[in-house]
Amino acid sequence: MKRLALLLLAALPCACSSPGAQEAAPGTSLIEGFSMAEVNAGPSRWRLNSKTARMEEKEGLIYFTAPDIKFYDGKTLSSEITALDGKLLMEKKEAELTGSVRVDARRDGMKLFTSKLFFSTARNKIWTGEPVTIHKERTVINGRGFTANPDLSEIEILHQETRLSK
Repeated sequence: MKRLALLLLAALPCACSSPGAQEAAPGTSLIEGFSMAEVNAGPSRWRLNSKTARMEEKEGLIYFTAPDIKFYDGKTLSSEITALDGKLLMEKKEAELTGSVRVDARRDGMKLFTSKLFFSTARNKIWTGEPVTIHKERTVINGRGFTANPDLSEIEILHQETRLSK
């Protein structure tokens, strides 16, 4: 009985320690302050930063907490996407962002809000089948499902309703 109690007491500090102190399973990497960018011949088109990341090498997935993706037109910031969580399918180079997703287009001040958003590097598009709300100055557009460039310069909204706010 004493041996069991000692084992339980030894295990308690591990159970109460911070999430960052956990050891990763084989084939899994835990990263704090994660950052990655798409870089070709010139400046990067986008950069993703997240509070933490968990890379599942066998699955080809990276899971993020508090992802923040910045898109660039040359060296100029064109838009920014934030969310609570996300994941990146490394082989397809596609991301899924979930929870309080927000897109801020810097050029014209447009803002988009949704619960889930997908991004494809190959297509350079963002999209969702979920409800979306877009604000631009006094105009509010609601819809369900949309596809756009990451800077919201070209938008296709399905099931759209537009109104002017006060």
